[in-house]
Formats: sequence, structure tokens, C-alpha cells
Amino acid sequence: LHYLARMDTQVNKLTKLISDLLDLSKMQTGQLVYREERFDVDELVQEIVENVQGTTQTHHLLLEGQTQAEVFGDRDRIGQVLINLLNNAIKYSSQADRVLVRVAKNQHRVVVTVQDFGIGIAKEHQNKIFERLYQVTDSNENTYPGLGIGLYISCEIVKRHGGQLWVESEKGKGTTFYFTLPLYQVEITRG
Repeated sequence: LHYLARMDTQVNKLTKLISDLLDLSKMQTGQLVYREERFDVDELVQEIVENVQGTTQTHHLLLEGQTQAEVFGDRDRIGQVLINLLNNAIKYSSQADRVLVRVAKNQHRVVVTVQDFGIGIAKEHQNKIFERLYQVTDSNENTYPGLGIGLYISCEIVKRHGGQLWVESEKGKGTTFYFTLPLYQVEITRG
């Protein structure tokens, strides 16, 4: 049974990698399709947090805040961004047991925050981690696993939605990722 569970994990990792590579390829050729609709931010974040919580026994995902807001965009793609950030937070904070997710409304945008209490990212890597295929290597020459595709794709998806994705981190003290999305606003046409 343990062997099957390990195989299942490996298959899921490969599937995600293939999916990321396909997305990357479609982005480069301008063929990544976005299905745009109005959706409830709080509902989406809660759904993703619950789904990812179901995949980890090591971390407790804590969700704080509410926006009571809608955005206009591809619900699944924004969900993909949050899944990627949560999976990274879990992966790079093996000594910790929790990840904080916050949602807030700030003027004309929503802000989603994912905070871990893990290894952190050194200052010199912080701008580069959103580059395609960039991998962090620390002073002991440890390369952190993953092809560095997920953050690049996430950044592109958020930009495409008119938002921003950035990071704040201190080595050894954890990492916080933020992304913003513009609020859905009804266009009022005057006749």
C-alpha cells in the first residue's frame, strides 16, 4: 500500500510537470487560453485552501480575512496560482507546521497573501525567482528542487489579469508571497 502511495505521488508530480511545460509552451506562442468570468474571491480561496489541506498531513493551512469581492478573469488559472504558492509554502517549510493565507480588499483590488515559516529566500534570489527556469542554489550549493516553472507561470497569469505578484522574505525566517487582482467593476454607460 505504501509503495502504491509513493507511486501515486510520483505520477502526480510528473503530471504537474508536464502540465507546467505545456502551459509554458502555450505562453511562449500566445496560445494559453483564458476563460473569463466574474467569480467570488473568498469562495475560490476557501475552496483551494480546503483542497490543498486535503493533500498534507504535515501543515495546517489557516485562512484569515474576507474580501466580499468579485474579480473578472479565469477562475481556474487564479486557482492554479494559489495552489502553486501553497504547495511551495509547504515544500519549503518542512520544519514548520502551518501556512497562513490572508485575503483582503485594498482600494480597487484584492490582495491574497501566502506566508510560510520556512527556509526563506536570500535577497539576491528574490527578483530572479519569477524568471523562467530559475533555480535557487544556496551557499552550501544545495539546489532547491523544481524546474522553476511554477512561479514564472503564476506571475504571467497574474499579470495577464492586471495584477501583480511579489515576494518578501528573509533567509531562515520564512517567505510571504502576495498577489493582487483588480476588483470587478460594473461599467456604467451614460446615455
